Amino acid sequence: MNVTETVVVAADPDTVWAVAGDAGAIAGWVPALESSRMEGDVRHGTFAGGGGDATERIVEHDDAARTYVYEYLTGPLALEEYRSRLSVREHAEGAEVVWASDFAAGSPEEEGQLAEAISGIYRGALAELKGRLES
Repeated sequence: MNVTETVVVAADPDTVWAVAGDAGAIAGWVPALESSRMEGDVRHGTFAGGGGDATERIVEHDDAARTYVYEYLTGPLALEEYRSRLSVREHAEGAEVVWASDFAAGSPEEEGQLAEAISGIYRGALAELKGRLES
């Protein structure tokens, strides 16, 4: 299953990437996360409200292309596989942030529920990122 969310930010793409591309500091603009940190290529995150801990491996990080890819390793979500890409692109109004994932769960019902949850996390985070960078 695929989830893609985008937002246009009225800011220079490099300025947006300076925030969005810092994989270890993602909790600073993702409301669903209470904290995040990097250990080598593994990101550790703690979900807000006692939602548990997750680990993800950053498998690609390209500052020149303003994109990074990560895979879910462990955590509270019932994912069999999950690979996501966060990118910042040039846009006529500033920068477009694209957050997309491909994932699989144990059943179509679980995939539908996870798609809603992941989409909600992405939308909330992108709105927060936009608000911070445009204020």
